[in-house]
Amino acid sequence: MITLYHAPNSRSVRVYATLEELGLQYEVKHLKFPEDVRSDAYRKINPLARVPALADGGTSLFESGAIIQYLLARYGRGRLEPSVSSEDFPVYLQWFHCAEATFLPPVSDLIQHTMVLPEDERVPGVIPWSQKRIRANLDVLETAVSGGGFLAGGAFSAADIMMAYTLHLVKLVQLFDANDHPNIGAWLTKIESRPAWGLAVGG
Repeated sequence: MITLYHAPNSRSVRVYATLEELGLQYEVKHLKFPEDVRSDAYRKINPLARVPALADGGTSLFESGAIIQYLLARYGRGRLEPSVSSEDFPVYLQWFHCAEATFLPPVSDLIQHTMVLPEDERVPGVIPWSQKRIRANLDVLETAVSGGGFLAGGAFSAADIMMAYTLHLVKLVQLFDANDHPNIGAWLTKIESRPAWGLAVGG
């Protein structure tokens, strides 16, 4: 049995949605943040004390992108990703990793320095820098989804799941306006209307 360790609004949303999209049998261990995530018991599962973590028999993994790639390789049967021979595959890889490596860091920095860190540990200069990077990234994404499809061609993929979570956080910090980025708004609406996404975000 696959077990997902999940906390609301965390990166585990990506894995939760992927598991549901693939129709796999799994159970969800709901964690409270920060007490459960920082507990000694959970550190034995994920020594970084971060979410998500996934157990699949004798296999244990953390890092949302790695978990999703594992699930697709082992259980995907070609679903949620283009074939390696497709011209969409390099674009898929690009956006799959860009969602975490490039788009998410300024959002995370903004959240840390406005909501999470104690007041005396926040750095005010981080805020305008993060906002500027987020808006610049949104402009790039707006062009990427201008064709009305998904990030890797016309088919919904795990790259969309990865990026949609990042946009979920951008909306949380109130930096997304569909009037300014209508293509992203249309793309995001398609993803948010999927039952798997609704379950993952609400779970």
